[in-house]
Amino acid sequence: MNILVLGGGAFGTAIANELSVNTENNVVLFSRSQKKVDEINTYHSNKSCFPNKRLTKSLSATSDKNEIKKSDVVFIALPSNVIIENLLVLKSYFNKEALFVNLSKGLFSEGVTVVECIQEKLGITNIVTLKGPSFAVEVMEHADTLLTLGYSTNLQYEVINKIIKNTSLHIDCTSDIRGVEVLSVLKNIYALVLGVVDAKYNSPNTRFMILTKAFSETRILLKSLGGADDTLFLSCGFGDLCMTSLNDLSRNRTLGLLIGKGFFSSEYKSNSVILEGLNAVNLVHSLPLNHILDNLPLLNKLHSFFDSKSSIFSLEFNKLIDIKFKTILTYGTFDLLHYGHLDILRRASLLGDKLIVGISTDDFNELKGKTSVLSYQKRKELLESLDYVDKVIPEDSWGQKANDIKDNNVDVFVMGSDWEGKFDELEKFCKVVYFPRTKGISTTKLKSILDE
Repeated sequence: MNILVLGGGAFGTAIANELSVNTENNVVLFSRSQKKVDEINTYHSNKSCFPNKRLTKSLSATSDKNEIKKSDVVFIALPSNVIIENLLVLKSYFNKEALFVNLSKGLFSEGVTVVECIQEKLGITNIVTLKGPSFAVEVMEHADTLLTLGYSTNLQYEVINKIIKNTSLHIDCTSDIRGVEVLSVLKNIYALVLGVVDAKYNSPNTRFMILTKAFSETRILLKSLGGADDTLFLSCGFGDLCMTSLNDLSRNRTLGLLIGKGFFSSEYKSNSVILEGLNAVNLVHSLPLNHILDNLPLLNKLHSFFDSKSSIFSLEFNKLIDIKFKTILTYGTFDLLHYGHLDILRRASLLGDKLIVGISTDDFNELKGKTSVLSYQKRKELLESLDYVDKVIPEDSWGQKANDIKDNNVDVFVMGSDWEGKFDELEKFCKVVYFPRTKGISTTKLKSILDE
């Protein structure tokens, strides 16, 4: 199989070198630098990335764009800030049947992932992502490495599985491509924090206290940004977060160590490593995270530090860690359960630890002049089957909400924006939040479609 790796940097070189171990692969490394191409082809080395390493003799390099046309699989190992402009230049040379594999890590404005941007800007649909705990120097040493493949078709999985055969690369898998992409950015943020903690405290107890909190915040952000919960437990999640946070080969952890020792200054912000960490923190913090920012004290602390131009990063553990267990309450009929319902329940669940849902009983619906397609019991069973929902209670009357809040120790009351202002009196018991409704969908609309 003809494989092209775009990008002659450390990780691109390491992956190309490892893939060339499989004799069934014809691997070519593409670089715009003719000097680097000549070095790889003549001396089997890339000294700018690996001064003391030899590449496999079966790996070749090229700067000839016409060689791209022969590729069955294209690995993208370019810096995320130049990836789109480079791919647009090469677009006319890509084989229309080629499978693209994104190795690059980053998020664009409004939380758009690299894969999503490639799909939109280049019209490429046959694309997967491959991420996980993997230092380039370790891959060059042929260390066994587990990566997460985010894919959408069985054929894509089969192709990747075939080309990593007889190499030190292994894969776990998910169809949650967005989640894999998002996690590759989030782990860098929390690696910064762990570096600070290790530099300031040098305590295993403190380190793993903060790591636990970092894992919790990563989960909240992953779900809020559209990723699946289970993806966090794959190589791209738990594995990459731990490796990046706890190993001194990590650039972001090293930056955290410098900050923790007081060596960071605003004058260093032109440094590419610092810019990478700074940009990741600022971008994620600027996303529309609705009401969940209160549950992200580590992210908030890091953002405030970079924003203040201070050289001292201080941590107040009571404020960071000792956070009260939060119970969330919402109400609805939830007839003909649809993605609008799921979206508001998902967002409500992110505000705390336990989500209680009150659903209108059949008798209460009759009092309101409403008729449900599904009975109360069926609607209750549907809601109880959702991971987002912890408890379902009956709603028998308009006036029971205050008592439900007190009886269940509720911290946040959530309703859709079409009820905005109508439950403000409950603020004397708990926080009241109104979520915007999901556009384009409603139970009434579904019923009218079914009637037709």
